[in-house]
Amino acid sequence: MKTFTIALLLAIAGFSARAQQSTDMAMNRDKIIPQRTRIAVRVLDKYTLQPIQATIMVVGQRPEDLVVPIYEDGIYQFKMSARDMGVISIHANGYQTLSEVIAARSLRPTKIFYLTPIENGNSGKTAAVATSELDLKEEIETILLFTQSEPDLLPESNYELEILADYLVRNTAPRIELSGHTDDVGDPRKNLLLSFDRVDEVKKYLVSRRIENTRIRGKAFGSGLPVAPNDCEANRRLNRRVEIRIVP
Repeated sequence: MKTFTIALLLAIAGFSARAQQSTDMAMNRDKIIPQRTRIAVRVLDKYTLQPIQATIMVVGQRPEDLVVPIYEDGIYQFKMSARDMGVISIHANGYQTLSEVIAARSLRPTKIFYLTPIENGNSGKTAAVATSELDLKEEIETILLFTQSEPDLLPESNYELEILADYLVRNTAPRIELSGHTDDVGDPRKNLLLSFDRVDEVKKYLVSRRIENTRIRGKAFGSGLPVAPNDCEANRRLNRRVEIRIVP
């Protein structure tokens, strides 16, 4: 009887310990802080592609989640939950205010926003018309994203390519360098050909806008130079790209 009582007490003690462990694990799960993603933003004049000093506010899904990005070296940076969505509002003197819904998981490492100058009431023209005489002070770099396994641009990249083409039409001096890339899904040889097709797609669009073929250089790298690990769809999306450099 004594042995049975001791065994029963030990069993109860073991059950209590496991129950306490489960409770502690549940409490720890409740205390897990959502992963924060660092977001980098550049703000450029839509016509000159020059950096703009702006006031940026980001409001998350909860009204109290108001974030004011930190400005450093021409880039605005802030953090938001990897699963969060929000509204970014950009204000700058002489430009139309821009507001846009953003989702952290779908943003590229550096997101570029283009502001449109406000029309001058006296002349009816925008504040940045004389772009044909503008000297580009530094290289401009941007990234165009593509659909999976295809040389088709994502809608957001179509808009960005149009802006770059408009600039290159007005400014005939800068050269254009294109670098094509893919994710690592599939045959590496086919990926190399796909990255070339993506470069060719961008080049054909620029030539259709009467940008001289001699100003454009292109290279294809396949999946050899990823900008993010190919460990999830969000990262693979960033690797399906054409990088554009506009060189003075």
